[in-house]
Amino acid sequence: NMQDLTEEEKKELVDKLNEYQALRNMSMCAMNTATMCDVQSTLDTIFKMLDSLAVRTGIYACLFASRGHIYNTTQATWFGTDNIMDFWEDMLQVEADEITWKLEQWACIIGQNIDERETVQNMQRVCTRLLNSGLRTIAKRHDICINYANFDTVIKKKLSIDIKGWPKGIVFQSPTSVNDLHALLKLRGVLKDGFCHWFHMTPCQHDEFHALLDACCKRGEKVGKPCKKCADAGVPCKQ
Repeated sequence: NMQDLTEEEKKELVDKLNEYQALRNMSMCAMNTATMCDVQSTLDTIFKMLDSLAVRTGIYACLFASRGHIYNTTQATWFGTDNIMDFWEDMLQVEADEITWKLEQWACIIGQNIDERETVQNMQRVCTRLLNSGLRTIAKRHDICINYANFDTVIKKKLSIDIKGWPKGIVFQSPTSVNDLHALLKLRGVLKDGFCHWFHMTPCQHDEFHALLDACCKRGEKVGKPCKKCADAGVPCKQ
């Protein structure tokens, strides 16, 4: 009887219930039947939320979902608010059903367990995508990539953008140059959690950094890596 429990025992039961709910929300279902019910229930909730959001704000949204391996019997599906799915046919000449089929095919072909997916090559690709995506978002430019060799001049000085929360013990360089899986997993973790993120430097921060670069140049220190000269540098152009 709950009334006979002490406050400490009640708290212990509540903690166990919260732990169970958290595990249930994040754990993988053991049976296909349970998986299908979980997927359908969750997707139905998301569909209703998106529909409601579209009515309130007028946004367009679409969603594609697929099973992750061939032993999962969940059916691939798609959802779109209003007439958003016409976009795929009008602009890309492809139907939503075809996209769903290709997504399912792709997911099942590469559907591996977590350990197999967490390879050095995959983590290099994921970290690179997260870093470039974050920079493009804050810079509001889709044609930009991180210049690690000239980061101080091309990114910090020119764009007044810097990165915060880079993991200690990991050299600031392109993830493709990092071959330590543990380091890559650590980097991916802080990027996904938002602990490592891009930010706009304040005018004061930018001025201080600019003065620091000028001081380095006056001391004869190299700042960044000079661009390679063309093979025909110095040769007059033919008229």
